[in-house]
Amino acid sequence: MPRLRPVCSMAKNCPSSKPLLSEESMTTVEQIVSREAPSDILTHPAVLAWKRFQPDSRSAAAVSLLKKRSKTAIYKMDGVGPRGSSVVAKLCRWHLAAHERTIYQQILSRLPVSHPLYYGFIKESEDHDWLFLEYIEGEQYSRSRDDHTVLVARWLGLLHSTAAQIAHTAQLPDRGPEYHLIHLREARDNLQRNRKLLKLPAAELAVIEEVISQCDFLEWRWDHIQQLCDRMPRTLIHGDFKPRNVLIRPDGGESSVFPFDWEASGWGVPTGDLAYVDIASYLEASAPRWPHLTVVDVRIMKAIGRIFRGLEEFRWESEKFDPRWEASTIKLNYYRERMSEAIEMTEW
Repeated sequence: MPRLRPVCSMAKNCPSSKPLLSEESMTTVEQIVSREAPSDILTHPAVLAWKRFQPDSRSAAAVSLLKKRSKTAIYKMDGVGPRGSSVVAKLCRWHLAAHERTIYQQILSRLPVSHPLYYGFIKESEDHDWLFLEYIEGEQYSRSRDDHTVLVARWLGLLHSTAAQIAHTAQLPDRGPEYHLIHLREARDNLQRNRKLLKLPAAELAVIEEVISQCDFLEWRWDHIQQLCDRMPRTLIHGDFKPRNVLIRPDGGESSVFPFDWEASGWGVPTGDLAYVDIASYLEASAPRWPHLTVVDVRIMKAIGRIFRGLEEFRWESEKFDPRWEASTIKLNYYRERMSEAIEMTEW
């Protein structure tokens, strides 16, 4: 494969960046990827976009769907990358693509942490861009494996402690306590607005009431949560550091950690990233730059991180409680139980 050209930073500077379709016909991801022709790989939208970005690259041997959501579609293209490697093609809204480009180009590339290589991007329409990344072969991170938890804790300790100074100048979105307070209020408002309209058994309505009570309690204690967060330095945070977004790749005698999907990342206290971290390994990795960080500090951040994650889960689940749809509190009750545990872990 010919050497990859420099990354296009603006569509008008890319000679082959003209969108494939008119803007009117590309308002959604679904409209773009529905053009797939399974019998002809060459006409796949991801392959066509890659060919515009790298006209001299090999033809794709295969294309497979990795993930598809309402605003994002992610594909693996076999054989088109350096030395015949696979490339990830991610189609998403332009502002999400711009944010991830900032993370890969301006921050991760300057840090001593493993991460997928960023090849570049190309515009698909006024609203959507394609991102091209290295495809990582590996196994999904598992919290039940001690070797994985140690590796991940060390990776996070190195990321957080080395990124603080670099990320500070990148104008990242705020991911501090105020960001999570918004999640709390949105979740509670959704549940309060719809609980009387939902035709649910008394036991399920009681779950909703308990979640609302948890939100009320946390808002009442939010000043204390803010004070606890003030004990930690600000830095780059992943924001969605879950097993599904992390791969572990064996590299000889040592394995490497490769998080991806940085859409929720930003500038804040590393709470959510630490929700399930191995404390000793995290402190060991962060000690050279954060020598004053203590076991107590990280333990507190683990608890706050679980609260923040729980609020995000409440918000997502609360959007399903619309009188027009069939609703169930099974997941919400599970999240309620986890929130109870997180509240008990926190020093009030």
